Amino acid sequence: MRNIRKIAVLFLVGVFLLSMVPPFEVYGAGTIKIFLNGKEIKPDVPPVMKSNRVLVPFRFLSENLGAGVHWDERTRTITAEKGGTEIILKIGNPVAYINGKPVKLDVPALIVNGRTLVPIRFFSEAFGAQVGWDGAKMAVFITIKEGLAKYVLGYYYSQSYDDFVKNADKLSSIAAKWYTLDQNSNLTSYDNSRWIMKPEEHGSVLETARQNGVKVFALIFENDRARLSQALGTPEKRKALVDQIVNEVEKENYDGVNIDFEYIKPEDGENFSNFILELYNALKSKNKTLSLSLPAKTEKHDWWPAYDYEILGRYSDFAVVMAYDRNPGTPGPQAGVDWTREVVDYAIARIPAQKVVLGIGYYGYAWAESGRYTVLEEKNQMTYSRILFLDELKSKYGLKMNLDGSSLMAYGSFKDEKGATYQIWMENRASVDAKCKLVIEKGLKGIAVWRLGYTTANFWQAVNDNFKPAK
Repeated sequence: MRNIRKIAVLFLVGVFLLSMVPPFEVYGAGTIKIFLNGKEIKPDVPPVMKSNRVLVPFRFLSENLGAGVHWDERTRTITAEKGGTEIILKIGNPVAYINGKPVKLDVPALIVNGRTLVPIRFFSEAFGAQVGWDGAKMAVFITIKEGLAKYVLGYYYSQSYDDFVKNADKLSSIAAKWYTLDQNSNLTSYDNSRWIMKPEEHGSVLETARQNGVKVFALIFENDRARLSQALGTPEKRKALVDQIVNEVEKENYDGVNIDFEYIKPEDGENFSNFILELYNALKSKNKTLSLSLPAKTEKHDWWPAYDYEILGRYSDFAVVMAYDRNPGTPGPQAGVDWTREVVDYAIARIPAQKVVLGIGYYGYAWAESGRYTVLEEKNQMTYSRILFLDELKSKYGLKMNLDGSSLMAYGSFKDEKGATYQIWMENRASVDAKCKLVIEKGLKGIAVWRLGYTTANFWQAVNDNFKPAK
């Protein structure tokens, strides 16, 4: 009898202690799964369950839903907008607002381990999505009737205009390669030797972009190591360049800046990180966006130690990882899907996945004794020398292309009328489709295409089979 009483007392104590535990459970990454239009998407931090409601990072969710977001640190308020719908949530407040109308929440937005989380059902349904929960599978299923939206950036360079106008409705933004550094490492919009210049039609580009809801970023390119060392070398030089960039952005009313500084010396890495921090703060004070174009790395090969992904990801709104031109000096797949997966995994281990944009180069190379040629899928308006067009090669030389099983790159060879042999490896519709699916699988922000002027109907069909552009 005494033992029975002891067991009963212990049971009641256990029940009491359990009742004191708040209804808050954090499940390990991968325990709660999230599916968007049938495809699994993975946040960079584990979902949280509180009072039987699943919460996820608000930027991850909003970008997958195609909504624009703003976080006000001072008031601890999230504002999200999509298609004329605006929702406002405040940390810890059980009342949210949809287009100004109050809505009672089962669970308010909260901060866990420094990350801002929102209730997935409320946030998704506010933007017209359907949400289902499967307790047996521990899975949330989100369905967007109009389809999944992802960020789609197009690099705009010389002879991009026709392609841009034709496909502006398929883009979220463009990064216009109109700027570089002069011999004194000052900002310039004219370098004829590299075809970098603000074109005569730039006003028309800006107007077309605005009409189609496409943001325009001024891309600032430099790959001269000496000029970069000079520009980044001292606080005074960095400040001068930051001021020049901000002034140009305000003068032209760009939405932001994309920095594409390539081949930075390892010893200049810290100066580059400091420059990005300083530029980020300056642009944020003007409510402008800073994005970066970064060289590809993998866990096996860090070819570019000057680029500290963690710091650069922290002080940018998003980063395009240029996952192409793996080793263009040697014939072979330059952007294989297998290698691209390694590049993405490296990036998202250091930069939040929702800030990573996968760069896709829609072109290929033909290698011959006479050198390397760029290969495009179809004859178009491009007039540069050393460009070959696949449709012409097939017609003229009977070229037949095959698909490599591991890289999904298309490959083939042909002999010209002089007997010279050319080996071709290039991007194609199948590889683009696989990379778009990788973007969805890894929960990335979206894709960027190098470049406008190279794309074809096959490219856009592969993209639009997977998602539409987030606006």
